[in-house]
Amino acid sequence: MTTGLWSLITKTPKMAFSRKPTCTLFFILTLSALALYTALRHHHHPRTPFAAAANNHRNPLYYRDIFLSTADNYTIAGYLRNLTLHPHLAGTPLSLSTALYVQSHFQSLGLTTHMTNFSALLSYPTRSSLSARFINGTVHPVPLSEPDVPQNGVVLPYHAYSPSGTAYGEAVFLNYGRDQDYRALGVDVKGCVGLVRRGSGMSRYEVVRNAAAHGVSAVLMYTEGECKEGVERGTVMNGLGDPLTPGWAGIEGGEELDLNDLQVAEKFPGLPSLPISETAAETIIESLEGEKIPHQWMESFKSGNRRITRVGPGPTMLNFTYEGEKKMATIHNVFSVITGSEEPDRAVLLGNHRDAWTYGAVDPNSGTAALLDIARRFSLLMRLGWSPRRTIILCSWDAEEFGMIGSTEWVEQNLVNLGSKAVAYINVDCAAQGPGFFVSATPQLDDLIVEVKDPDAENLYLHERWAAANKGVNPIQRLSRVDSDFAPFLQHAGVPSIDFYFGIDFPVYHTAFDSYDWMVNTGDPLFKRHVTAAGIWGLVALHLADDPILPFNYISYATELQEYRNVLNELLGGTISLDPIADAIQEFITAANVTEEEIKKLRVDQSSDESTILRRRMLNDRLMLTERGFLDSEGLPGRQWFKHLIYGPRGDSESKIEFFPGVGDAMSERGGEKERKAMITHETWRVARSIQRAATALRGEFT
Repeated sequence: MTTGLWSLITKTPKMAFSRKPTCTLFFILTLSALALYTALRHHHHPRTPFAAAANNHRNPLYYRDIFLSTADNYTIAGYLRNLTLHPHLAGTPLSLSTALYVQSHFQSLGLTTHMTNFSALLSYPTRSSLSARFINGTVHPVPLSEPDVPQNGVVLPYHAYSPSGTAYGEAVFLNYGRDQDYRALGVDVKGCVGLVRRGSGMSRYEVVRNAAAHGVSAVLMYTEGECKEGVERGTVMNGLGDPLTPGWAGIEGGEELDLNDLQVAEKFPGLPSLPISETAAETIIESLEGEKIPHQWMESFKSGNRRITRVGPGPTMLNFTYEGEKKMATIHNVFSVITGSEEPDRAVLLGNHRDAWTYGAVDPNSGTAALLDIARRFSLLMRLGWSPRRTIILCSWDAEEFGMIGSTEWVEQNLVNLGSKAVAYINVDCAAQGPGFFVSATPQLDDLIVEVKDPDAENLYLHERWAAANKGVNPIQRLSRVDSDFAPFLQHAGVPSIDFYFGIDFPVYHTAFDSYDWMVNTGDPLFKRHVTAAGIWGLVALHLADDPILPFNYISYATELQEYRNVLNELLGGTISLDPIADAIQEFITAANVTEEEIKKLRVDQSSDESTILRRRMLNDRLMLTERGFLDSEGLPGRQWFKHLIYGPRGDSESKIEFFPGVGDAMSERGGEKERKAMITHETWRVARSIQRAATALRGEFT
């Protein structure tokens, strides 16, 4: 491919970064066949951003080209620098100053901007301590914070919503804290202080809940990796949103449940926990005697050169203290709205959270910097005469780290409008955290991601390289997890969603070392990943906002549903009939095929008469609303807030599937076999009915 388009996305920054070679990252997405065509046009049409705007007033290709050509590494780096000058934990004055910075930026661009505030219960530490008494009788304090970190507002490492408490007991290593780990250990751990390494898909809440069920008195969690001195902060709340307002928005003066209400209390674990560094954890673990490490743990145990043979309990004793406070705080969501010229009542939403446990250079402000740059470039397009067909809303969320609180409260407050007007939600949390490009999406949006030219291979699409690397398996993941702000949009409101990022993980996650210096020296020195992420994010939004026919493909969704049915049938071994799901999927396939033919015809028809405009509008409404069909008003069993029956969080840590969450929960039931089969059968029928609802919405006709 020509170097013209690629140079737009990977411009050399104007600031003096260290010039380390970046072998693979700027290759990943040069966006789309349309953008490629635009680049090739430059051999005949010189690029002058402010020239010929009048002649291209309604040409989407022209504006996409301008969007790409005005990327600037230096500018994004400047945004990130300003965002990370100080820590900005939600509910603090420094967090408010960051919100005002984002608001001021949107306003300075001439964009319509507003701030929406909510009242929420947050959690902060007041005091913590940990000491170890070793077998030789010596007692040593265990450090609970990172060394050599300036104390200029960095919160001490803690777990939000952990109850206060003290414990004195034998240390025991519990691996990942799964039920199977307790079974493998096979000893009584009542009264012990457990050490758990993060991973294996276990949430912090699940770890502490399991520990409480086995009689452990307190939990210490650590993260393996390159940053051994870092301490990973995080939340141990179960669920999303303000815990005092489950299902409705937390507004000043509005209804709030009491802290002792059962609905509130069940969101918090029953015993205290703290994060510690890997270095501190290794010191304790290496002092343990007692049981030999179970062989099941050995393969994944990253102990470096140290050979850990015993996991306790004891003889090392741990003295644990944590005191925290839960208190009401005001959180601030910031929005910029670019009103659509033809369909102002249809909205494409781009979202990133702004709050951070510490400085947040990667998580989340690499994404915030990209969002600010998209706003700058959209504002430039507007000055050149562009306005989107549909409304675009840029969303800067607060208090995500506590449990997606800012986005969840807003979704709950705007549920009806989202249900009738939201086209799609595109989420970027950590835009640049390392090498590799990772995407999750609802299946009808797959084509927006895979129809991208690979700059490292002529005439090859990115998805083809992905497929080769993954042996034919589609590398686009789905959105059953609940680790970022897409969760309330998809799993509660049924809005088609995308989440993407560069880098599968990064060693300074949620630590005091997640700083601008780390980004410049290690994470993305030339800010090329930031620029590429902003380019992908913005162009996907432009397609969703400007394409006359929404770029949705429900045949992809049907294929995915068929695969889920096949996997489920294998797991159940044919013991339960899945005919209801199979029949519903066939109905969905028929609707998807008919709709695809309709899309092809309308894309060819360039007429602008009222009849054609109405047919496009009706088709787009069906495409937009189909995802809502997968919602069920009763929600998932025991987790009614989660309404989506195809994608949602598992209720059991040992669930074997990442789709059909209600079915997965029923399969994990530990009651009688007859009752378990009855539950599975009921949940399969619920899934079948949701697929039928979606098929009906896609057809657009009453039954």
